[in-house]
Amino acid sequence: LVVLVAIFIRFVSLDKVPPSLYYDEIDLGYQIRSLLQTGKDYRNTQSLFYFRSFNTDKTQLPILISSLVSLPFKSPEYQVRAGTALVGVGVVILSMMIIFQLTQSLLASNLAGLVFAFSPWQIHFSRLAFEAEFALLFFFLFIQLFFSWLKSKSKISFFASAIVLGLSVYTYRTMSLLAPLMMLVVLVIFYKDFLKMGIIKSIIWVSAILIFSVPFLYATTLASNDQPRINQISIFSDPLIPITVQRYREIDSGDFQNPVVGKGATLKSKIFFNKLLSFAEKYRDNTFKNFSPDFLFLSGDPNRRHSAKNSGELIFLDAIALFVGAYFVYSQLWDKKYLFLSILLFLGALPSNLTQDGANHASRLITFSGPLLIIVSLGYFNLLKSLKKSLAGKLFCILLITVWIFTSTQFLNNYFVHFPIKSSREFGYGFKQIADKISQYSSSYNTVLITDSSDQPMLYYLFWAKIPPKDSQAYGSEYGLGVIKNHYLDKVKPYHFDFPLCENQGILPLRHDTLYVVSFLNLPLDLRSDKKLIPQGIKLLDIIKYPDNEIAFYLLTRDTKDNKPIDLLKTQKCR
Repeated sequence: LVVLVAIFIRFVSLDKVPPSLYYDEIDLGYQIRSLLQTGKDYRNTQSLFYFRSFNTDKTQLPILISSLVSLPFKSPEYQVRAGTALVGVGVVILSMMIIFQLTQSLLASNLAGLVFAFSPWQIHFSRLAFEAEFALLFFFLFIQLFFSWLKSKSKISFFASAIVLGLSVYTYRTMSLLAPLMMLVVLVIFYKDFLKMGIIKSIIWVSAILIFSVPFLYATTLASNDQPRINQISIFSDPLIPITVQRYREIDSGDFQNPVVGKGATLKSKIFFNKLLSFAEKYRDNTFKNFSPDFLFLSGDPNRRHSAKNSGELIFLDAIALFVGAYFVYSQLWDKKYLFLSILLFLGALPSNLTQDGANHASRLITFSGPLLIIVSLGYFNLLKSLKKSLAGKLFCILLITVWIFTSTQFLNNYFVHFPIKSSREFGYGFKQIADKISQYSSSYNTVLITDSSDQPMLYYLFWAKIPPKDSQAYGSEYGLGVIKNHYLDKVKPYHFDFPLCENQGILPLRHDTLYVVSFLNLPLDLRSDKKLIPQGIKLLDIIKYPDNEIAFYLLTRDTKDNKPIDLLKTQKCR
C-alpha cells in the first residue's frame, strides 16, 4: 500500500506538475529522443562516459534509464519524467529495506516508506527529469547491498555493492566526490568484516569500484572540456575570497586609505586573514545554512525549480522526529551501521558545502536528504514505540498522526494546485506553445527570431517542434543569426533585443518578412485587452499567457502600413 501511494504521488499529473519541462529536462528529453532514434547524443557524438549537450556534459545513467522507461508513454512530459518518477519509487522501497536492516521492524520499515513517500524533498525531485534522484537511488542501493552483506556474508551482495558504488559516478556529478569517500569510510569502519572476507576478495571489491569509476573520473575531469564548470562552482575558486583577504589585510596594516607600495601584511593579518581560513569559513557557513530550520522546515531551496515555495524540504512535524531520531542514532553509535549512517549524513552534504552557491542547494544535497530522512523515520518509530505504552501516550500518538496527515495533505495541496501556477516562469512555460505558434504562422515569413531574454530558446524549439535529432546533428550546435547552412533550420534563430519594442530604437530594425517571438521584458506593455497600446510599427499576431493569465510571450512582426514615430504616452507606459 505504501509503495502504491508512492507510485500515485509520483506519476499523477506528471505532465502538469511541475508546470512545464525546464531547460535541463528538455536537454535530457532531447538526448533520450536522439539516443533512441540515432544511437548517439544530439551533438552527434558517442562516449562511454557522458552525453554531450549544448552547455555541458551529462552523465550517462539517467539518460539510459529514462530512455527505457519512456518507451510506453506518448506524452512528451511523461517520456521525459517517467524515469525519474520510477527511480523515486525505487528510493522509497530501498528506504524501507534499509530501515528494516537497521531495526528488524516492519513498523519502522512502513513508517520509513511513508516518510519518503510524502517527503516534499523526495516528491519534487522524483517528478523532475534531473540527475539528483538517480544518485540517491544508487547511494541507497549501495547501502542496502552492503548492509545485506554484513548480515548474510553473501558474496553476491558483497561484489554487487562494489559494482553499484562504482557505477554511481555515472548518475550525478556529486557522486564523483562521494563514491571514493564512501569506499574509504566503509573500509575504515568495517575493516574487521573485510579482513574476515579475506584480503584477496577485499582487493577485488576495491578494484571493482575503481575499474568502473576511475575511467569516468579521468574522462570527466582531466580529459574533459568541462573543467571550467568545475572550477566555477568550487569554493576554492571563489574570486571574492582573495579580494576580501587583501582588503582585510590592508585595514590591519593601515593601508586601506593610502596604500603604501610594497608594504607587507602584518603577522596578525596573515594569521587571521588568509585563503585557508576563508575557505573554512565558507564551508562552515554552507554547513550551518544546510542544517538550518529555515531550509529544512520553513522555506526550502530559494530556487523555485528545486523546491515548492511556502514549504521547507521536510514537513514541519519532522522537526520533532528529527530530534528524537538524532538522539536515538547517537545512543546507538556503538553499532557500526548507525555510525556509518551518521557519517553519511555529513558526507552527503559535502558536495554542496564545497560549492560557492552550495548553501540551501536541494539538488546537490540530495544524498544528504537520504540519511536525514532515515533519521526522521527512526524518530517517528521510536516516538510511536515509546508513546503507545500509556493511555496519554496513545492519545498523543493519535494527535501526532492527525497533525502529520494534515501537514502532508497541506503540502500536497500546495504542490499540486498552487505550485504549478506560481512557478510557471521558472519552468520554461510557454516554449511548447511557441513551437505550436511558429508552426501556425511561419509559412508567411522568411525568418523566425525567438527572444533569449529568459532561457536559451533553440533547444526548447528543437524538442517541442519535434525536429529529428539527425537533422540537428547535421546542423551542429551553432544557431546564431549569422550562421547560414542552407538548411531548413536556418529559418529559426535565437535573438537578443537591445532595446524595448516600444521605442523607436527597438521598432525601426524590425522587418515585415520576419516573425518575432518576444517576452514581456522585450515589450513591457499589457496588450491583452487594450489594443490601443500597440506601438505604431508593430503588428501583434498572438499572445501566449502563463497559467496565472499574465503575459509570457508576444508574437509580432513589423507593421509596414504605419511608420509613424511611437506615441510618447505609450513610451511612458512601457517604462
